[in-house]
Amino acid sequence: MVQSREADHIPKVTQRDTRRVLRVASQGQSSSSKIKTELQLDVSSRTVRRILAKVPHLKYKKRKKTPRLTAGHKKARVEWAKSHVDLGLDWNQIVFSDEKKLNLDGPGGLQYYWHDLRKVEQSFSSRQNGGGSVMIWAGFSSQGLTEVAVLEGRQDSYAYCETIANYLLPFVHQYHPDGYVFQQDNASIHTSRETNEFFSDQGITVLSWPALSPDLNPIENVWGHLVRKVYANGRQFSRVQDLKQEILRQWEAIDLLKLLASMKSRCIEVLQCKGACTKY
Repeated sequence: MVQSREADHIPKVTQRDTRRVLRVASQGQSSSSKIKTELQLDVSSRTVRRILAKVPHLKYKKRKKTPRLTAGHKKARVEWAKSHVDLGLDWNQIVFSDEKKLNLDGPGGLQYYWHDLRKVEQSFSSRQNGGGSVMIWAGFSSQGLTEVAVLEGRQDSYAYCETIANYLLPFVHQYHPDGYVFQQDNASIHTSRETNEFFSDQGITVLSWPALSPDLNPIENVWGHLVRKVYANGRQFSRVQDLKQEILRQWEAIDLLKLLASMKSRCIEVLQCKGACTKY
């Protein structure tokens, strides 16, 4: 009996191969092609993906970017969460803020892997501080969004104070006439002597904030929404000006979600994780 040429070239996937693929994928291997290479399988990456797609507890997803937390950072996060989880603080009076960089060629640093839904999500560590980009500052509260500030040139304490004067103060004067508390991270230009003097002169009360804790800041959800809209359908930009215009256009279109209700949950999860990074 003569087999057809097509049949001669169809690779066989044994049950043993399937078990090996599932075992490696459940350990968080980053791609189907790497699984194929590691196991030296005589099948295509597409075949590996088909095997994995049939498994309900495996999902191909983005690995979250998280900061490197030392034991000291984790301890400070736990202490902060303990002091704020049941403080009775009116989160509606907090104005959350942050800076964000958006690149011409789309979101940077994306890493994907096969996630076993029965296990804890993976992340990759990033150090704190190529290609064109736009840096912005913005804030939000229960009352809405500030205008977005496009940050030009080198950012120092004086430039930061100018941003606060031009974008935060008009917002709080209009929407928080009875008082507010301002949230920012601990970047050096945020906590310098010049900035503290400016805040004192302007009567700005700052919320204490643990270092390296973007997961506690609900504005990260706003950034996520903005990034998805700006880079929808894999869009990239060739000019900085075009990216700026799209950022401003999409910012105006954001329908602010009820993010502040998550603050107690964020505090609780920090405690449950013993200060480690959370799912937020």
